[in-house]
Amino acid sequence: MINDLEIKKNRTVQASWLAIANLLSLSAGMFISAILSRFMTVTEYGTYRQVFYVYSTLLIIFSMGIPKAYSYFLPRVPVEEGRDVVRKLSLLFLTFSSIFSIILFSGARTIAELLNNPLLTNNLKYFAITPMLLMPVMGVENILTVYGMSRFVVIYIMISRIAMIACTVLPVVALNTGTSGALIGFVVSSLVSCLVGLKLSSVPFRNVLSKKTDLTVKNIFRFSTPALVSSVYGFIISSSSQFFVSRYFGVEDFAMFANGYRELPFAGMVIGATAGVLQPEFSRMSKNGADNVQFVTLWKNVIYKSSSVIYPISVFCCLFAPEIVCLLYGSYYRETANLFRIVTIINLTRIVPYGPILFALGKGWKFANTHLATALLLVGLDLLCVNLFPSLSAIAIIAASTTLFCIIILISTIAHLLKTPLTELMPWRKMSSILFVSVTTCSAARMIIYLTGMTHNLAVVSTGFTLYLSFYLFISFRSGINYIKIFDSLLSGTNINRLMKSKLKNN
Repeated sequence: MINDLEIKKNRTVQASWLAIANLLSLSAGMFISAILSRFMTVTEYGTYRQVFYVYSTLLIIFSMGIPKAYSYFLPRVPVEEGRDVVRKLSLLFLTFSSIFSIILFSGARTIAELLNNPLLTNNLKYFAITPMLLMPVMGVENILTVYGMSRFVVIYIMISRIAMIACTVLPVVALNTGTSGALIGFVVSSLVSCLVGLKLSSVPFRNVLSKKTDLTVKNIFRFSTPALVSSVYGFIISSSSQFFVSRYFGVEDFAMFANGYRELPFAGMVIGATAGVLQPEFSRMSKNGADNVQFVTLWKNVIYKSSSVIYPISVFCCLFAPEIVCLLYGSYYRETANLFRIVTIINLTRIVPYGPILFALGKGWKFANTHLATALLLVGLDLLCVNLFPSLSAIAIIAASTTLFCIIILISTIAHLLKTPLTELMPWRKMSSILFVSVTTCSAARMIIYLTGMTHNLAVVSTGFTLYLSFYLFISFRSGINYIKIFDSLLSGTNINRLMKSKLKNN
């Protein structure tokens, strides 16, 4: 049996592995976007992004909320039953992915007409088999995380992203194949990801005598239904702005919006890592009858650690947005810097995933209903925008504002469920201190760059970040923000994975 200190260290170690995996994934995505933006015409690149927009939004519906089920059910059953749980969930994924692929292929023309881009028709057909390759392995990261094997997630991401870069970028750069070549290459890389993912998903169950589980498909859908409903509303929220931009502004403006209005990748890295760890942890705590104080303690600790990483990076990206955008996508996309600044503001509140704790407490419907209200508000405001004051910036402000509305409601809901005042639910003083130091030191770095007259994008970003980091670390330490203490468990986290796995087997 491992003690509470070791469990705490394990959470940080697991989150760190997931953060590394997310960093690799996001870096690969940014690299691909940066290269394709330069080697494709705006129309070609916009079409490429539209294909992934269609895929990512429909994926929310066809995944049926099942990805969360891995992190919810696996911690609640003995490891001997884990393989059977994974088998049942994988079969459901295979079924839904087949339907998804058929709809993508047969409905390609209709989708192209809806998005006002005839180039989408053939490209969606080339891409149509992708759901059948990727959806059956959507749970591999959750499976490995539940059993304390997040280090294998890094291996999975590394192999799949190297294959993605090679197969997607090289045809465009070397052969000038355009959108179709990039998408066909992505399909090939998806096959590699599928084979590697299927192999790794069985790793936790090696040398384990498998047993049948009592978990039924009915139980799975009872859990996943609110997740599905919230995902449908999330589909509306995530796709509404891009749909209206594509429909009413055109494919070139869609390319601009897609590159500009993107939440800070590093924030997604941290949030994705914490979500991967918190979902099974909250599930275990709920099953074991943990009281509200334990939930709040873990919650505040995670928020503090997340904000200590997200706030400084968000502030830097906001103040240096024009240079960052040009460095990533080229000078043609410089005007999207304001969109990037608008979406970056969201990261000041989206510092922790709110779904895991609500689903663990059995309040998934509250999560769903909040997203319903947000979706209705967003669609209504977007309709007013395109008819009365059409503007990409206005669309971005509406999207950011409604997301903030959703987050505020979720925080209030969690405070009510845990019977904790909002003043005590969040570490407000620590968060404010991090934000103040970030703004002050980054403004100083920006001013120095301005006074030197430096204009080269790479020089501005690299020098500015170096100055900012130097100022920030010095001032933050003087202000009592001790990063060594915040991440101390990273320094002593060896062998914790094996201890956690042993604990799971004993249970």
